[in-house]
Amino acid sequence: MAAAAVQSSWSDLPADLISEVLLRLPSLGDLVRLRAVCRPWLAAGARPQHQIPPPSPWFAHHAGTLFDNHGAPVRICSTPILRHGVSDYLAVDNLAFLVRNHGGEGGGAGRGICSLVNPISQSAEETPLPDLAEAVLRAMKDSNSFTPDNITMPYAKVIMSSPLDSSDPFVAALILEGYYVAISAFKRHDVIGFGSVPWDEIYMNIPGKGSKMYLVDIAFSNGWLYTLTVNEGLYVFGSDSVFHQCIVDDIDQRQIYTKPYYSDDDYLVLRYLVDCNGRLFLMRRWMGFSWNAELGGDVARTCRFEVFEADLTTIPCQWRKVDGLGGQAIFVDHKCAKFVRASKCVGGVQEDCIYFMNRFYANPCREYSGLSIDPLADSGVYNMRNGEITPLLPEAATAKLRLQHQYLSWFFPAHV
Repeated sequence: MAAAAVQSSWSDLPADLISEVLLRLPSLGDLVRLRAVCRPWLAAGARPQHQIPPPSPWFAHHAGTLFDNHGAPVRICSTPILRHGVSDYLAVDNLAFLVRNHGGEGGGAGRGICSLVNPISQSAEETPLPDLAEAVLRAMKDSNSFTPDNITMPYAKVIMSSPLDSSDPFVAALILEGYYVAISAFKRHDVIGFGSVPWDEIYMNIPGKGSKMYLVDIAFSNGWLYTLTVNEGLYVFGSDSVFHQCIVDDIDQRQIYTKPYYSDDDYLVLRYLVDCNGRLFLMRRWMGFSWNAELGGDVARTCRFEVFEADLTTIPCQWRKVDGLGGQAIFVDHKCAKFVRASKCVGGVQEDCIYFMNRFYANPCREYSGLSIDPLADSGVYNMRNGEITPLLPEAATAKLRLQHQYLSWFFPAHV
């Protein structure tokens, strides 16, 4: 008589075999999916993580979903990013910055509380940031235009000085349409502040200007917080909670450049500030657009980039143009600009290339005109060596992401 077949479960798979499988997975998304199967696989998946190369960046969807670089949704922790009480969120490197309205509906954005969470961890435990919210409130009180009741989302961009588990990380937020920066520490509750760059420091003899300068980006470098103005001035946030000038503003730099009178098209220039191992870089993003473009259409298309490094050793300090990224790549979107070592990423990241996506638009006109925004309408890979622009993703992955009809931002997953 034949022996009865032995029934076994996938959860009984030996740990050494699971380790061999993990070493052959093409992406961190597969690691996350494997660990979500059962507890034994979760435990085994935590052991060999140091042997798995970092993945290519993912896509964070405004509705709270993460997609890998194949356009497939990634299963995250049991608690979704847009959990109960969360009114909005931003992708911050490998974390999600959550914003809650304090006291429920109608509490006002400025009265909200905020926190950070790792969206692909199993615990989904939030790290509260009460001091940052307090700094934002203080900025609102200083502002003549914004109050907690007339702005829905004061946070334009959030950055970290170092990883969340480091000894003394800081968090900074570009807020209130770019006129203020709020900064606080996680572990020292006496460090709360906000700052802005006054017009007087730039336009000494031009009457009729407002009291604050428009700031386009912020970045931490060597532990210091820097901000970039629309006129490409560079400022550092000092211990006295005041911004000090490093590179003088160029009043000839503009956001819109007009072509000859016989052309309907003009250039919109966006600027980003990004750190690379203690070196600061300015990126100019040139976008061609037409004033006759319909709302909801392809408003602007990126045509080229320029990159400059801050030389802070000369007097006066200045921006110096560079022609390459030293084997690195830059990922940029409406709320992010980050260097990535191309050779260390899984997924074929190209050296000396800039990976870019739409600068904004969370489907602004869908409720009004029935149109919907293509989240990848203005996206691609800009090669600094030859100036060519190639598609950001294969068509199959692009088709999946276009179905979302909402803006996407970069998410840089870390091993969990």
